[in-house]
Amino acid sequence: MKLIDRYLIAHFLIPFCYCIFAFLILYITYDLSINLDEFLKSEVSIGLLWRFYLLKIPIILVNSTPLAILLALLYSLGNMNRHHEIIAMRACGIHIDRILLPFLVMGFILACFIFVMNDQFVCRYSFQESMLQQEIFKDSKSGKSSNIWKMFPFRNPASNRDWFIESFNFKTQELKGVVVREFANDGATIEKKIMAESGKWIDGKWFFYNGTIYRYTQEGLPVMSNTDITDMPQKFTELIMNYEVTPQDIENSRKDIASMNFHSLLRYLMMQNKGTGLYRKILVDLNYKIAFPFVCIIAVLVGIPFAIKTQRGGFIKGVGLCIIIFLGYYGLSIVSMSMGKEGILPPFLSVWIPNIIFLFFGGYLLKKAA
Repeated sequence: MKLIDRYLIAHFLIPFCYCIFAFLILYITYDLSINLDEFLKSEVSIGLLWRFYLLKIPIILVNSTPLAILLALLYSLGNMNRHHEIIAMRACGIHIDRILLPFLVMGFILACFIFVMNDQFVCRYSFQESMLQQEIFKDSKSGKSSNIWKMFPFRNPASNRDWFIESFNFKTQELKGVVVREFANDGATIEKKIMAESGKWIDGKWFFYNGTIYRYTQEGLPVMSNTDITDMPQKFTELIMNYEVTPQDIENSRKDIASMNFHSLLRYLMMQNKGTGLYRKILVDLNYKIAFPFVCIIAVLVGIPFAIKTQRGGFIKGVGLCIIIFLGYYGLSIVSMSMGKEGILPPFLSVWIPNIIFLFFGGYLLKKAA
């Protein structure tokens, strides 16, 4: 890395870190002021409160990074421009594209950082935060949140199966009181029902214990007596089920989409029937997880032209114009994603339209400013 690159990146990273730190403090202070009465009422300990806000840090970083990039560029490049440093670099024969290259590289690196942070940490910690929130506001003195979910269905339309589970311990991966119904290809006619007292995930397979297998006629009636012994109800003490469903899939079905990472959301998508409204909505959210980090590159492309044109006293004006442009970006994203989920636009196009438009817009501003 050349000296000029280190100089430019350092001038960018210092205000960027200050902005990130300021956003963290502002968010935590604001959230604490709103929920302080509830925390005091629930007698939340300092340790639990500290853990609660630690889990919020990844989502704050993801949401504040694009704006922090914008403000850092406006400050660093604007300050260099006011002190004629950019003019001095160009006088030394350095092309403007070479001066701006480190900022574009930093935008790409931060886009990768946002993707990893959103996929690996935000999704994991948002679920833990929701569990901890239940612990704080519902049972703060219990010492731990419940790992057991009770009385809920789990549907697997792609395999024509649905489950009903009395209780599921997602820590030990054990089921209690499980019923699995298998349907014909039409998805409406039941063919078989398996009832078991318990089940457990062992070595990549489901083991059901102490249950009965019921088969059904083409009219959807249970077979209670038949000359063919294989059609009669069969009791079992242990049964190995070669289902593709994993404990993670059952856990994901109870999560909000924001709590799923890319791989989990992809598996959830594959379990749905193509062409349904739910399949389309999940496909939009899946594409959004890839498209969202590009907002960091857009922030660089939009921020640089305003920064290098900033004159003395024009910083606030530049910030205002950039924030207006970003509000337009987020507004267009919300509208286009809604159109994608409603089937008006293809899922892929509905997510990438804002990025395509603003990438061209930012590139035009950058070329014009250069």
